[in-house]
Formats: sequence, C-alpha cells, structure tokens
Amino acid sequence: MALIPCQVLRLAILLSYLSVLCHYKAIEMPAHQTYGGSWKFLTFIDLVIQAVFFGICVLSDLSCLLTKGSDNQEQERQLKKLISLRDWMMAVLAFPVGVHTTVLPFIIIEMRTTHHQYPSRNIGIATVCSFSICYILW
Repeated sequence: MALIPCQVLRLAILLSYLSVLCHYKAIEMPAHQTYGGSWKFLTFIDLVIQAVFFGICVLSDLSCLLTKGSDNQEQERQLKKLISLRDWMMAVLAFPVGVHTTVLPFIIIEMRTTHHQYPSRNIGIATVCSFSICYILW
C-alpha cells in the first residue's frame, strides 16, 4: 500500500510542529519563568493545538491504512470515532484558533485535501466561545 501525498504531508507537518515545540521549550526566555509560562501566549497554545490535531490526523491515517480490507466491526467503530474527533477538532479549535498565525496555509491545505464532517453550529460556537472565555480568564 502506497501512501498518498496528503498523508505524507500530514506526517511532515506533525514532525515540524513537534520539532518547533521541542526547540521552543529548550530556549531560555524570561517569559517562561513568569506566571503561566509559555501557556499564556495564544501562539504557543495554537502550536500545541495544531500538533495534537495533526497527530490525530496521522493516527487516523495509520488506522485507516491498517484496517483497510478488514471486516472487524470494532475496528471500524473505533476508526469512525477517531475521524469524528479529528473533524470536531478541525472545526472548533484547529481552524478558528489557527487563523491568526502562520499555520493557516497548512490548515487550508488540510481543508482542501480532506472531507470533514462539521459539528452542528450550536456545538461549534459553544466550544469556540468556551475556549475563548477560558483563554481570556487564564
């Protein structure tokens, strides 16, 4: 089974985000020593969200490749849950939070190469608002 380009791209994006996270934490900055550390910056939170999102994408791609041709209903059910989580995260966190940074091209590529089932408008707005309120309170 050959990997298709969007799967390879997702893996490359994930590895680049993990690399940036590792190097970012290795840099000594005065802001890291204050209350909240790196977590008070939306850019850092967005980097973590993007890394988790693309990690879920790579995990769903691997699961899809490994379960292809299998008739196991439990594996299919677990894969559908993973894909639902990926789609939910794309709609309510990865895209809305990532619009303000340089990760936007990767998100747009993801939107163009993968079909996503979006949550209902009420659930999406409630989740984005909850995230925003938590960030503001933090």
